[in-house]
Amino acid sequence: MLHIDALLIYVLFFGLLRIGTGAFHARMPDILGYATDIHVEKLLAATNAKRQAAGLGPLAFDSQLSAAAARKAADMVGNNYWSHTSPKGATPWQFITESGYAYAVAGENLAKNFSDSQGVVEAWMASTTHRDNLLKSSYRDVGFAVVNGILNGEETTLVVQMFGSRTKPVSLAPQLPPVVSQVSAQTEEARPAAVASAYSGVTIRPKVDITKLNHTVVTTFVGFLLTVLALDAWLIYRRRIMRASGHNMAHIAFFIAILIIVGTATRGSLL
Repeated sequence: MLHIDALLIYVLFFGLLRIGTGAFHARMPDILGYATDIHVEKLLAATNAKRQAAGLGPLAFDSQLSAAAARKAADMVGNNYWSHTSPKGATPWQFITESGYAYAVAGENLAKNFSDSQGVVEAWMASTTHRDNLLKSSYRDVGFAVVNGILNGEETTLVVQMFGSRTKPVSLAPQLPPVVSQVSAQTEEARPAAVASAYSGVTIRPKVDITKLNHTVVTTFVGFLLTVLALDAWLIYRRRIMRASGHNMAHIAFFIAILIIVGTATRGSLL
């Protein structure tokens, strides 16, 4: 089981599995796909929970910042880029200004490939620059957009978070709930699904989650190799075999490290 021929078979198996799952996902994403449950109201609640835990006031949901975030998300998907600045030079501040929000200070957090709202906010908090945005005392308002689409050939869920404080107080009509934002129920029905989701969220529940499937396969395989190595080490000790080469303990430590990495790794990325 530890011979080089067997290891080559394992590598071939993983290669075929990777190709097969990718092809199956492309054809039937509703059966084998990436599970996603990210919603604006949950992002807002988690963001304000972090601010209140740090002794800061909550941010007010702002429909103009959300409109700017929705346009930024649509621009990233439409022009196929992952950056704060578009290939045409459009900055976050342009999207904010064009939405009608006159800001004194503003900021932007981006995320993609996360499976739930809490995971997005926790990842932002774990990053120094994103955490600074979340906990900046000069911000008063926040807007969100959540859009599912194809970016750089990969299916992903984009999350755009835009912060701001107005140059001067303005009299605004009461904000609608985050789930609907500035879009009425009738208007939202007429909008494309991707645009409508920007103001509410994205929920995708395939029958099999690729992330969990890959995690299970890798964990099972590494656990199998650890069992074989441990059994090998026990037999060598029990039979008092003198081996010219072999470093079972080093291999066991290596695979344990792989298990730790797999267990703590996340698919998401930030910008």
